[in-house]
Amino acid sequence: MLRSSVLAFASLIALLTAETWCHAEEPVRLMATIAEWQYPGSTINGASMSDAATVNVSGERTVPSILCKTVLTTKDPMAKVIEYYETKLKQGADSETAKPEGKPGKESGRSVMFHDDSQGRPLGIHIIIVNTDKSSTTLVISRAETESETHIAWTHYLRF
Repeated sequence: MLRSSVLAFASLIALLTAETWCHAEEPVRLMATIAEWQYPGSTINGASMSDAATVNVSGERTVPSILCKTVLTTKDPMAKVIEYYETKLKQGADSETAKPEGKPGKESGRSVMFHDDSQGRPLGIHIIIVNTDKSSTTLVISRAETESETHIAWTHYLRF
């Protein structure tokens, strides 16, 4: 009896694991993910993808997740960069460029927020946050009056 119960339990676990593996999404590739968000003609200045270590208040792991980061630079003025992302992320846009996740139908919706913290400062800072049910992307676009390039700090959190 015990042997058949253990065998039945092991079979159930094997089936559930196989089901999870069969429906797994494509692996996340760092450079492909950056390409979906990269400002045209910008330079990638190092990039990383790591475990996002999503934990609860007790420090216990809660969900598998990753964190991708890079800093892009371009000679284009900040206003042009901001206009590009505003157009790309416009709600209701018909093109694929309006959906940086690149997989329409898998997300239940998203919010896009723009914030400008530049007024009266020698440094222009614009923050764009895009949230979906599975991801959070932050773009911090900045340029000091004395700099010759606009910086785009990109951070992308994805939970599985």
